Amino acid sequence: MRQRIELWKRVYDTDENAITKALSKMAWDLAAFTCIVEMVRQAPDAGNGKRLNGMFMDMLASGFWSSTMQGVRRLAEKEPINGPRGVCSLGGLIQDARAARGRLTREVFVKDIAGLEYNYEVTKSRYWEFALAQPRDGGAFWVPREFHYEASEQRHAEFDWLSGTTPHTSNPDDLIREDVFDALERRLFQLEGVVEHVNVEIAHAATEASRQGRVLDRWGLNDAKAALKELAQIAQFAGNWFCFGSVGTVLPVPQFDQFEHLDQPLFNGNTDDLQAIWNAFDEEVGQWHDVDPRNL
Repeated sequence: MRQRIELWKRVYDTDENAITKALSKMAWDLAAFTCIVEMVRQAPDAGNGKRLNGMFMDMLASGFWSSTMQGVRRLAEKEPINGPRGVCSLGGLIQDARAARGRLTREVFVKDIAGLEYNYEVTKSRYWEFALAQPRDGGAFWVPREFHYEASEQRHAEFDWLSGTTPHTSNPDDLIREDVFDALERRLFQLEGVVEHVNVEIAHAATEASRQGRVLDRWGLNDAKAALKELAQIAQFAGNWFCFGSVGTVLPVPQFDQFEHLDQPLFNGNTDDLQAIWNAFDEEVGQWHDVDPRNL
């Protein structure tokens, strides 16, 4: 079970493609694109539209929507988190925790996942012995880590709710209620429309018949924010319960001026140079179809 818990924590927080890292990237991109939308709103009009380069803005927009929707799909999909085809998926983490429910006891929840002393009452007694032995001058004193009982007490209180027990009826073999997993999966299922849209419009070249009823008619900035919020909250629950972790502040704090140079033109050079690059590529591409089948 400990190896399984290590896998959960790796998938959740330490892997290169970990859930928390994916959430932070999505939050950063959403914040950046929201600012771009405001830049477009404030851009001067040119009579037939904004005075912005359409090619550049279309590329930014299509890249954002594609990566954001794929990000939702990657986190929501229910794929195995273990093995040669394992993925860092929130849906997969919840599915794996559910499969291990019979061994995910109160004792495992407190000791193995959180690394806390199981019997907090014993720790509390030791704390008071230590506290009463300190000089009685009213001053503050440092409490060693082994006397910190509050985290274990809180962890037990959380499992009381998860298992439907009370402090008076609990025991080390209590299990999480099935409906807790049902609730997590119901919330995740709310994003199924995005998952299906990505499957047919982005990840796969679906036919017209295959696209019927599986494509979103409309999905805007508010929908993207709502999807990210849903994923972050589900990840907070799953991370706390199964990994003793937290998503924290999802949006990273910039370590640089993220708006540097935005008051400058995008390009100050000669557009003739850009046209030459475009023309050269156009000429090259124009010859790709002229192939000899003997070279197949």
